[in-house]
Amino acid sequence: MLKILEQTDLTPYRAVLDAVQSDYPLCLTEAMDGEQVTGYIAYAYEPDAVVIHALDDGGDLYLCDGLVRSVLFKGLLRGLNKGVFRLTDAAMMEKMQTLRFVNNGQNTLENIAEIMDNCKSCRESCGNT
Repeated sequence: MLKILEQTDLTPYRAVLDAVQSDYPLCLTEAMDGEQVTGYIAYAYEPDAVVIHALDDGGDLYLCDGLVRSVLFKGLLRGLNKGVFRLTDAAMMEKMQTLRFVNNGQNTLENIAEIMDNCKSCRESCGNT
C-alpha cells in the first residue's frame, strides 16, 4: 500500500537538500510502498507560496502527480494558494507541464485551489466519484 509521509529525519537526503538554494526551512515527504521508499519531494513554505525544489518519482508519472498534489494541498491548508517549481531537472519540469501544474515553460502555479477543483471535476466527468 502506498503511503506519502513527511520525513523528519533528513539525514539520508543531505546531498539533495544541500544542493537547494532556499532561505526557508526545507521539508521532505517520502512515498513509501511497504518499507521501500519509491520517491520523495523536497519543498519549503515561503510567505506567499509553497516552493518545490527537488523531486524523484522513480519514473512513475502517477507517483509524481501524487507527490506534487500532496505538497500543494498541504500548502493550501497553510493558506498558500500559489506553487512555485524550482526544479533544475528539465525532464521533471516537462512532467510538471504534462500534469498541467505549469504551462508554456512557466514555473509558477498561480491557483492551487483551482488545480484541486479540476481534479474533482475530472473524477466526476469520468464517473469515478
